[in-house]
Amino acid sequence: MSQERYLIQGDFISTPTPQEVAIHENAYMSVEGGMIQSIDKKKPDIGSDVQLIDHGGQLVIPGFSDIHLHAPQYVTRGLGYDKELLPWLNDYTFPEESRFKDHAYTDLVFNDVVEDLWAAGTLHSVIFSSLHTDASITLMEKYAKAGLSAYVGKVNMDRNSVEELSETTEASMRETERFLEAAKDYADRDVLPILTPRFSPSCTNELMRWLGDKVLELDLPIQSHVNENLGEVAWVKELFPESKHYLATYDDYDLLPQSRAIMAHSIHNTASEMEMFKDKDVLIAHCPDSNSNLASGIMPAGEMLDKGIRVGLGSDIGGGNRLFIGYAIESAMKASRLLWALSEHEHRVITFAEAFHMATAGGGSFFGKTGLFMPGYFFDALVIDDRRFTKYRPLSVFERLQKFVFCGDDRNIVTRYRKGQVLPKPEWN
Repeated sequence: MSQERYLIQGDFISTPTPQEVAIHENAYMSVEGGMIQSIDKKKPDIGSDVQLIDHGGQLVIPGFSDIHLHAPQYVTRGLGYDKELLPWLNDYTFPEESRFKDHAYTDLVFNDVVEDLWAAGTLHSVIFSSLHTDASITLMEKYAKAGLSAYVGKVNMDRNSVEELSETTEASMRETERFLEAAKDYADRDVLPILTPRFSPSCTNELMRWLGDKVLELDLPIQSHVNENLGEVAWVKELFPESKHYLATYDDYDLLPQSRAIMAHSIHNTASEMEMFKDKDVLIAHCPDSNSNLASGIMPAGEMLDKGIRVGLGSDIGGGNRLFIGYAIESAMKASRLLWALSEHEHRVITFAEAFHMATAGGGSFFGKTGLFMPGYFFDALVIDDRRFTKYRPLSVFERLQKFVFCGDDRNIVTRYRKGQVLPKPEWN
């Protein structure tokens, strides 16, 4: 990490908590060694060793974190949305993922996945690869070369898949070991491994136990799915009759490490599961686009926030169809309003600030000191040229942020910083 010192001028906005918006308009942010040192309203005295970077008049926001997406499903985005989850997996997802044993195909697709994440301002990702170890290592290489931060998972699945996308229990263990060994080469570039049982129906009890032992042995994080679809929930009950509920199928095998687990979807939760989310400090990956595309349901985001459960956003491609996290912010807000209306106001709506917090600090909490503009946090940021939204009449900084999220996209992002360094567009040749 560079030890260079910068003074950056701009209009800064972030959300320290889901309910709090911090705005520093026409302010100066001091950055040293990639970390924020101070934020000042007046320009501080600087020496000749400090470079002034002028983003005056531009909106500067924390970089986005996408905490649930599937790299191999990039190709099948937009397909099969007239199906529910389990038929969609069998008809579209599993056949597509079986293609990633082909290195040339993997290289072609993963170049575009990582380049599009860079374009979308997604500086941090928690991502599923396929079950193919070499493909998963290739994905780590792409992230490292692009300068983006990620947790990458080689998927484990030793049952309930199509023939072309299956592995024996022994092979799953052996290949996971190989993946974890190869992953050591990328740790110094903030690209790290995460254990990834696809979901409990795809893993035998023996494999789940082995993965839980790896969590305990190596202090590894874990990502998976829970309570996405009612048919899936019923299926899990048949497969794991000894477990109290779906979430317990992970906890029973030590696959909910404290503050180190991400569970995607989490729509159809029992009261006991909600308490377990809180007690284990599980980070919930809210995937509103996928939840609606596959008719899975609406996650009670407001209730989760009120219980103090951490929530981030996931694009969940290919169940979701857009990588730009602004779309997920919009969808999360719309979904909460539909749930409010359809539940006779039993569930509350979420605010824009809460949804933006999920996209930045909420998901960013899995990566450490990122997602906020505060001293001691890394300067991971996006610079937004929003002049086309402000040319008619003046807008407040908060209004400009809303305009960018709801009416803009990656074309408005003019500069991306990670740990204080500008990230150029990835080049693969």
